[in-house]
Amino acid sequence: MACELLWEPEGVLARFSGVIGGPEFLAAVARIQSDPRFDDVHYVIHDLSAATPAGLGENTLIELAALHLGACASTPNCRIVFVGCAPTLAANILKILMAPLAMSYEVAVHADVEAARDWLAAQPQLLRMSDVMGYWRA
Repeated sequence: MACELLWEPEGVLARFSGVIGGPEFLAAVARIQSDPRFDDVHYVIHDLSAATPAGLGENTLIELAALHLGACASTPNCRIVFVGCAPTLAANILKILMAPLAMSYEVAVHADVEAARDWLAAQPQLLRMSDVMGYWRA
């Protein structure tokens, strides 16, 4: 699996290729979230269109939800978009990451990067305060 991170002025595009395993995908997410630029992002687009997400099952998505919960405490004004997903994976992403007890970031699934960017452009700006000091609650 390869993951190319393209940092943009307001977010990051993560382009995956090859066969993606769960641990590799989570490591890529951790790389994004641990980068100092992540503090100011408004979106993360996970482009899976050139990849085979063989390891993105329910357990990996549950771990991803936990990573999102932690990251959302200090970077609450972010949206996550997945593109190029098979219907079953897309349904699992929404079911798990948008579950009431696991939801942190707003998550969407779109067919391609252009549709993801159009959706992001149509969304209102998020103005949540960081929860690091106990200010923000969902």
